[in-house]
Amino acid sequence: MEQQPQDVAASNPGQSLKGLYRIAGASFMLASILYVWALVAQLLLPTPGFAENVLQYVASNRNLFVLSYSLFTVANSLSIIGVLGIFQVTRTLNRSYAILGAGTMVIGLMATLFSNLTPAFLSLSDRYSAATSDAERQAYLSAAAAVGAMDNPLIAAAFIGVGVVFVSLTMLTGPFGRGLAYLGVVVGIFNIVRALPFLASYPLVTSTLFVAVSSIWIFGIGYRVYRHSHLSS
Repeated sequence: MEQQPQDVAASNPGQSLKGLYRIAGASFMLASILYVWALVAQLLLPTPGFAENVLQYVASNRNLFVLSYSLFTVANSLSIIGVLGIFQVTRTLNRSYAILGAGTMVIGLMATLFSNLTPAFLSLSDRYSAATSDAERQAYLSAAAAVGAMDNPLIAAAFIGVGVVFVSLTMLTGPFGRGLAYLGVVVGIFNIVRALPFLASYPLVTSTLFVAVSSIWIFGIGYRVYRHSHLSS
């Protein structure tokens, strides 16, 4: 009797995960590249003028703000897909750590996506530029100050950092290699520390160091997850 296609798929559950490993791995590798280019867009921003307020600065450099925001948004979204692949690989090594790691990373990445203040500043800068009176412009500046006061990256950074640490600890006994696992622990801790008040006042320095180190880890993880699709066949 000829075996039906669905019976073949059911007899080999690992086969159905090969697509996930490929997509998740490729997503992580692409995300690592986008994080670097998003940072480059930020570094290209000129120093604010002496008499230039924040909304004038955003309006003058709107294209770079939009580019950086778009790249970071796509990279964070791709990273969420990548985390699904990590979970599938690591859950057989240490299920508790895998759940904690993937869960907290997804929460942190989602918090980063929804708490980004760039769209608000872009909208306020557009309205500020179109304002016809000093009273209107002052109102938009006050609104921008209120939006800026809401910025608190520590919560999202803590979730992502803790998740990366748990995932990396799980990887110590897996096919990823100890070097990549130890690098992940460093990346996770650094992601938390860089959001603390005493380092938050140096965003360009800490962001440059973090993106440089974390992109290596993300690309390495993505490559190993992608390769896992061949090993699981």
